[in-house]
Amino acid sequence: IVQEVSARKLVSGQVLEVAKVAENHAHLEKFANALFQKCSSVVKDNLEATLEMCNNEEVGEENSMTLHRLLARASRAKPRQSRPSPAPACNNCKHVPCLDGEKLTVGNFVADSRICDISFRGVGGKTVKLDGSQVTFVDERYQIRHQFSIHQFKFCCE
Repeated sequence: IVQEVSARKLVSGQVLEVAKVAENHAHLEKFANALFQKCSSVVKDNLEATLEMCNNEEVGEENSMTLHRLLARASRAKPRQSRPSPAPACNNCKHVPCLDGEKLTVGNFVADSRICDISFRGVGGKTVKLDGSQVTFVDERYQIRHQFSIHQFKFCCE
């Protein structure tokens, strides 16, 4: 039930109603805490809706005590951990994580990426296209197109 509550979206118009359900079911601690957490998130993330809730409730009315307790709980709630931004894709191989030194395969081929020969014979360049297991690339030194087996090459990103 707690997972289901956590997965649900809560809109600001439902916050007081859900907070009252949490208060009425305080004996179901995990369930009530999950409901309060959802309410606290809406309160903290939407100042305008929170101010409107406060404006719509009269002091001393039935919901004003629930609202007061909800605001107090939200003020004590730990801030949600923001997800770290995903690492940017490599400028060369366009993969995360970077495939520098990894063998070139049909599955990871990217046009316009720098590749070099696995045996370090100085052969390499910028990929142009893949035809089956044959890679076509332009030699960076002489600007000549070559076509070799994809299995001879690796990404040279750095």
